[in-house]
Amino acid sequence: MKKVITILCICLLLTGCDEATESTEGNNQQKESKQKKSEFVTVETGWVYKVVYNRDTKVMYAVSYGPNNQGTFTLLVNADGSPMVYEESEE
Repeated sequence: MKKVITILCICLLLTGCDEATESTEGNNQQKESKQKKSEFVTVETGWVYKVVYNRDTKVMYAVSYGPNNQGTFTLLVNADGSPMVYEESEE
C-alpha cells in the first residue's frame, strides 16, 4: 500500500503546471500580441455574442456565437442609421 501511495505522490509531483504558473504579465503580453494580429478588437463579450470594432475604421459590429447563426457579423448603427464608431473612454 505504501508503494502505491509513493508512486501516486511521485506522479503528482512530476506532472506539475506549465502555463498556469506563468506570470500575469506574460499572459497579458500574449493576449496583446494575439490582438495585434487580429483585424478586430473585442469590446464586450456576452453569452452568445461579442461586440467588436475594426482596428482601422473603428466601426463596431456584433458577432453571434449562437448555435444557429455562429459567426454572423451585424453592423451596429446609431439612431440616425450611421455606423456606430468606437470611441475610447478617458478613464
